Amino acid sequence: MAQIGVRVLQRQTQQVNHDRFAIELDHVRKSYGPDGTGEIYADLHFQLLRGTFVALEGPIGSGKTTMLNMFAGLERPSAGTITVYGQDITKMDEDSLAVYRAKMIGLVPQVQTLIPELTVCQNVELPLLFARVQRDDRRRRVDEVMARVGIRGEAERVVGTLSVGERQMVSFARALVNDPPILLLDEPTEALDPLMSEVVLGLLRGDNMTAGKTIFVTTHDRRVTELARRTLRVRKKIP
Repeated sequence: MAQIGVRVLQRQTQQVNHDRFAIELDHVRKSYGPDGTGEIYADLHFQLLRGTFVALEGPIGSGKTTMLNMFAGLERPSAGTITVYGQDITKMDEDSLAVYRAKMIGLVPQVQTLIPELTVCQNVELPLLFARVQRDDRRRRVDEVMARVGIRGEAERVVGTLSVGERQMVSFARALVNDPPILLLDEPTEALDPLMSEVVLGLLRGDNMTAGKTIFVTTHDRRVTELARRTLRVRKKIP
Protein backbone atom coordinates (compact mmCIF):
# COMPACT_ATOMS: atom_id res chain seq x y z
CA MET A 1 0.00 0.00 0.00
CA ALA A 2 1.31 3.50 -0.77
CA GLN A 3 2.69 5.52 2.12
CA ILE A 4 -0.09 8.07 2.35
CA GLY A 5 0.16 8.84 6.05
CA VAL A 6 -2.57 6.61 7.44
CA ARG A 7 -2.97 2.94 6.74
CA VAL A 8 -5.88 0.73 7.77
CA LEU A 9 -4.62 -2.42 9.44
CA GLN A 10 -5.00 -5.52 7.33
CA ARG A 11 -5.55 -8.89 9.00
CA GLN A 12 -2.75 -10.73 7.24
CA THR A 13 0.26 -12.86 8.04
CA GLN A 14 2.94 -10.96 6.13
CA GLN A 15 5.76 -9.32 8.11
CA VAL A 16 5.13 -5.67 9.02
CA ASN A 17 7.99 -3.24 9.66
CA HIS A 18 6.72 -1.47 12.77
CA ASP A 19 9.70 0.93 12.77
CA ARG A 20 7.93 2.85 9.96
CA PHE A 21 5.05 3.87 12.20
CA ALA A 22 4.70 6.57 14.81
CA ILE A 23 1.31 5.41 16.13
CA GLU A 24 -0.48 2.08 15.68
CA LEU A 25 -4.03 1.30 16.83
CA ASP A 26 -5.17 -2.31 16.97
CA HIS A 27 -8.76 -3.27 17.90
CA VAL A 28 -9.20 -0.05 19.87
CA ARG A 29 -12.56 0.46 21.52
CA LYS A 30 -13.57 3.45 23.62
CA SER A 31 -16.76 3.77 25.60
CA TYR A 32 -18.04 5.70 28.59
CA GLY A 33 -20.45 4.97 31.39
CA PRO A 34 -20.56 2.19 34.00
CA ASP A 35 -22.06 -0.27 31.53
CA GLY A 36 -20.01 0.89 28.54
CA THR A 37 -23.05 1.86 26.49
CA GLY A 38 -21.65 5.28 25.60
CA GLU A 39 -19.51 3.93 22.77
CA ILE A 40 -17.32 6.31 20.76
CA TYR A 41 -15.10 3.89 18.86
CA ALA A 42 -16.05 0.26 18.34
CA ASP A 43 -13.10 -1.43 16.59
CA LEU A 44 -10.53 1.07 15.38
CA HIS A 45 -7.47 0.09 13.34
CA PHE A 46 -4.87 2.24 11.66
CA GLN A 47 -1.16 2.97 11.42
CA LEU A 48 0.24 6.48 11.28
CA LEU A 49 3.54 6.76 9.42
CA ARG A 50 6.41 8.59 11.05
CA GLY A 51 6.99 12.12 9.84
CA THR A 52 3.53 12.62 8.34
CA PHE A 53 0.92 15.32 8.96
CA VAL A 54 -2.63 14.05 9.49
CA ALA A 55 -5.72 16.11 10.24
CA LEU A 56 -8.86 14.72 11.88
CA GLU A 57 -12.14 16.49 11.29
CA GLY A 58 -15.71 15.77 12.32
CA PRO A 59 -18.69 17.28 14.15
CA ILE A 60 -18.68 18.22 17.82
CA GLY A 61 -19.03 15.13 19.97
CA SER A 62 -17.66 12.73 17.36
CA GLY A 63 -14.62 11.75 19.43
CA LYS A 64 -11.82 13.84 17.92
CA THR A 65 -10.44 15.08 21.24
CA THR A 66 -10.85 11.61 22.75
CA MET A 67 -8.63 10.11 20.06
CA LEU A 68 -5.97 12.77 20.56
CA ASN A 69 -6.08 12.26 24.34
CA MET A 70 -5.63 8.52 23.89
CA PHE A 71 -2.51 9.15 21.80
CA ALA A 72 -1.17 11.36 24.61
CA GLY A 73 -1.97 8.78 27.28
CA LEU A 74 -4.43 11.13 28.97
CA GLU A 75 -7.28 8.71 28.34
CA ARG A 76 -7.09 4.94 28.06
CA PRO A 77 -8.97 2.87 25.51
CA SER A 78 -11.61 0.50 26.85
CA ALA A 79 -9.96 -2.30 24.86
CA GLY A 80 -7.22 -2.79 22.29
CA THR A 81 -3.66 -1.48 22.09
CA ILE A 82 -2.05 1.82 21.14
CA THR A 83 1.63 1.58 20.24
CA VAL A 84 3.70 4.76 19.90
CA TYR A 85 7.23 4.48 18.48
CA GLY A 86 7.26 0.84 19.50
CA GLN A 87 5.93 1.39 23.04
CA ASP A 88 2.56 -0.04 24.07
CA ILE A 89 1.28 2.92 26.05
CA THR A 90 -1.88 1.07 27.11
CA LYS A 91 0.29 -1.03 29.47
CA MET A 92 2.05 1.94 31.10
CA ASP A 93 1.31 3.14 34.63
CA GLU A 94 0.72 6.83 35.31
CA ASP A 95 4.37 7.60 36.14
CA SER A 96 5.55 5.96 32.92
CA LEU A 97 2.94 7.86 30.94
CA ALA A 98 4.19 11.14 32.41
CA VAL A 99 7.72 10.31 31.26
CA TYR A 100 6.38 9.27 27.86
CA ARG A 101 4.57 12.60 27.42
CA ALA A 102 7.62 14.60 28.54
CA LYS A 103 9.89 12.91 26.00
CA MET A 104 7.62 12.09 23.07
CA ILE A 105 4.63 14.44 22.95
CA GLY A 106 4.14 18.12 22.31
CA LEU A 107 0.52 18.79 23.24
CA VAL A 108 -1.57 21.86 22.45
CA PRO A 109 -4.93 21.18 24.10
CA GLN A 110 -8.16 22.92 23.19
CA VAL A 111 -8.66 23.94 26.84
CA GLN A 112 -5.52 25.75 27.91
CA THR A 113 -3.51 24.30 30.80
CA LEU A 114 -1.11 27.19 31.26
CA ILE A 115 -0.44 28.48 34.80
CA PRO A 116 -1.89 32.02 34.83
CA GLU A 117 0.25 33.25 37.75
CA LEU A 118 3.52 32.49 35.93
CA THR A 119 5.15 34.50 33.16
CA VAL A 120 5.20 33.44 29.53
CA CYS A 121 8.85 32.42 29.86
CA GLN A 122 8.18 30.34 32.98
CA ASN A 123 5.25 28.53 31.36
CA VAL A 124 7.28 27.66 28.27
CA GLU A 125 10.15 26.45 30.46
CA LEU A 126 8.04 23.98 32.51
CA PRO A 127 8.57 20.88 30.29
CA LEU A 128 12.32 21.42 30.49
CA LEU A 129 12.18 21.60 34.29
CA PHE A 130 10.30 18.31 34.41
CA ALA A 131 12.90 16.82 32.05
CA ARG A 132 15.71 18.12 34.35
CA VAL A 133 17.42 20.08 31.59
CA GLN A 134 20.37 22.20 32.76
CA ARG A 135 19.58 25.86 33.47
CA ASP A 136 21.72 27.42 30.70
CA ASP A 137 20.31 24.98 28.14
CA ARG A 138 16.78 25.73 29.34
CA ARG A 139 17.25 29.43 28.83
CA ARG A 140 18.69 28.96 25.35
CA ARG A 141 15.93 26.61 24.22
CA VAL A 142 13.15 28.78 25.68
CA ASP A 143 14.55 31.87 23.98
CA GLU A 144 14.84 30.05 20.66
CA VAL A 145 11.32 28.67 20.66
CA MET A 146 9.75 31.97 21.79
CA ALA A 147 11.55 33.70 18.91
CA ARG A 148 10.23 31.10 16.43
CA VAL A 149 6.67 31.51 17.66
CA GLY A 150 6.98 35.29 17.78
CA ILE A 151 6.39 35.82 21.51
CA ARG A 152 9.91 36.69 22.72
CA GLY A 153 8.77 40.25 23.41
CA GLU A 154 6.10 38.93 25.79
CA ALA A 155 8.50 36.77 27.83
CA GLU A 156 7.99 38.56 31.16
CA ARG A 157 4.24 39.10 30.88
CA VAL A 158 2.09 37.17 33.32
CA VAL A 159 -0.01 34.67 31.36
CA GLY A 160 -3.19 35.67 33.21
CA THR A 161 -3.00 39.07 31.46
CA LEU A 162 -2.87 37.61 27.94
CA SER A 163 -5.68 37.28 25.44
CA VAL A 164 -6.99 33.86 24.43
CA GLY A 165 -5.05 33.96 21.18
CA GLU A 166 -1.84 35.01 22.92
CA ARG A 167 -2.20 32.14 25.38
CA GLN A 168 -2.61 29.75 22.47
CA MET A 169 0.75 30.87 21.11
CA VAL A 170 2.37 30.32 24.52
CA SER A 171 0.86 26.83 24.60
CA PHE A 172 2.27 26.18 21.15
CA ALA A 173 5.75 27.31 22.23
CA ARG A 174 5.56 25.08 25.30
CA ALA A 175 4.67 22.10 23.09
CA LEU A 176 7.73 22.71 20.91
CA VAL A 177 10.36 23.50 23.55
CA ASN A 178 11.33 19.87 24.24
CA ASP A 179 11.63 19.16 20.49
CA PRO A 180 9.28 16.14 20.70
CA PRO A 181 8.90 13.76 17.73
CA ILE A 182 5.08 13.96 17.89
CA LEU A 183 2.88 17.06 17.99
CA LEU A 184 -0.76 16.65 19.01
CA LEU A 185 -2.90 19.74 18.49
CA ASP A 186 -6.58 20.09 19.34
CA GLU A 187 -8.24 22.82 17.22
CA PRO A 188 -5.03 24.92 17.23
CA THR A 189 -6.35 27.81 15.12
CA GLU A 190 -9.87 28.05 16.54
CA ALA A 191 -9.16 30.95 18.95
CA LEU A 192 -6.66 32.81 16.77
CA ASP A 193 -7.06 35.82 14.50
CA PRO A 194 -6.06 35.37 10.84
CA LEU A 195 -2.51 36.67 11.34
CA MET A 196 -1.75 34.38 14.29
CA SER A 197 -3.37 31.48 12.47
CA GLU A 198 -0.94 31.96 9.60
CA VAL A 199 1.96 31.90 12.05
CA VAL A 200 0.75 28.57 13.45
CA LEU A 201 0.21 27.11 9.97
CA GLY A 202 3.72 28.17 8.99
CA LEU A 203 5.19 26.54 12.08
CA LEU A 204 3.33 23.32 11.42
CA ARG A 205 4.51 23.26 7.83
CA GLY A 206 8.10 23.92 8.88
CA ASP A 207 8.26 21.33 11.65
CA ASN A 208 6.67 18.66 9.52
CA MET A 209 8.81 19.21 6.43
CA THR A 210 12.20 20.13 7.93
CA ALA A 211 12.31 18.32 11.28
CA GLY A 212 10.33 15.24 10.29
CA LYS A 213 7.87 15.51 13.14
CA THR A 214 4.69 13.47 13.18
CA ILE A 215 1.75 15.88 13.46
CA PHE A 216 -1.82 14.95 14.35
CA VAL A 217 -4.34 17.80 14.41
CA THR A 218 -8.05 17.90 15.16
CA THR A 219 -9.64 20.76 13.28
CA HIS A 220 -12.57 22.37 11.51
CA ASP A 221 -10.22 24.74 9.67
CA ARG A 222 -10.05 24.11 5.94
CA ARG A 223 -6.58 25.70 5.79
CA VAL A 224 -5.29 23.00 8.15
CA THR A 225 -6.84 20.13 6.19
CA GLU A 226 -5.39 21.54 2.96
CA LEU A 227 -1.96 21.68 4.58
CA ALA A 228 -2.16 18.15 5.99
CA ARG A 229 -0.87 15.22 3.98
CA ARG A 230 -4.01 13.24 4.77
CA THR A 231 -7.37 14.09 6.35
CA LEU A 232 -9.46 11.59 8.31
CA ARG A 233 -13.14 12.21 8.94
CA VAL A 234 -15.23 10.84 11.77
CA ARG A 235 -19.00 10.87 12.02
CA LYS A 236 -21.00 11.18 15.20
CA LYS A 237 -23.21 8.25 16.08
CA ILE A 238 -26.91 9.01 16.10
CA PRO A 239 -28.53 7.35 19.19
